[in-house]
Amino acid sequence: MDRWLYAMFIILTEELGGDMFDSHYLAILADTPESRSLHYRLRYQVYCLEKQYESKDRFNDGLETDSFDRHSIHFLIRHKASGCWVGAARLVLGEPDQLPMARLAKFSLAGYPRAGKTFAELSRLSILKSFRRCGKQQTVSEPEVLLGLIRAAKEYSEQAKIDYWLFLCRRSIMRIVGNLGMHMDVIGEPCEHRGVRVPYLAVLATAFDGIAQRSEAVHAMFSRKNTLIPYSRLQSGKALALAA
Repeated sequence: MDRWLYAMFIILTEELGGDMFDSHYLAILADTPESRSLHYRLRYQVYCLEKQYESKDRFNDGLETDSFDRHSIHFLIRHKASGCWVGAARLVLGEPDQLPMARLAKFSLAGYPRAGKTFAELSRLSILKSFRRCGKQQTVSEPEVLLGLIRAAKEYSEQAKIDYWLFLCRRSIMRIVGNLGMHMDVIGEPCEHRGVRVPYLAVLATAFDGIAQRSEAVHAMFSRKNTLIPYSRLQSGKALALAA
């Protein structure tokens, strides 16, 4: 799976070039109750139905949520041509020992300045395998959507002056994003959580500096500004102009 994902990254960067992601998708800030419900419903589809990480019986309303959502920033990805919602992620805000990762892994922040710094954990990355369009199943471009979610979180973090990301994931995923020039530090020992996961930290001031040397297409995508559209403005003329 991870080798396939990396292979698709290479193919897409060669074929799409600077048109990667933005030609097909929109990144949305879920800033209303309605949009957060869309986010939770997509998470339910991925986490409960597709991957079965969580029991669907726990969420009778079809909305996958937890206690961390009360202090999180939520993102959505919409497929432009169909209007379908195909991806979601969140940034959980708080002190490192209050973030979801602290319940699962042991890690150390020794050597990282913490006074006056803001932390967030990137979590609940959810990408649909496919969706129905005109009566047919259409495959989601997982590499593009993954990059779109990372860029959305990066853009919000820059606006909100977030200094550090924490992230718990497979080493193979970090190798993929590392090969694209994104840098995260290992800050703890591997743990068991839906397979082996490793705790990482990204210093946002420098984490994306290597992209320009690794991929012109990804660098072009991440260099675009004001790409994250609040859901509350989605129907306004100004938001639609930005999305065009």
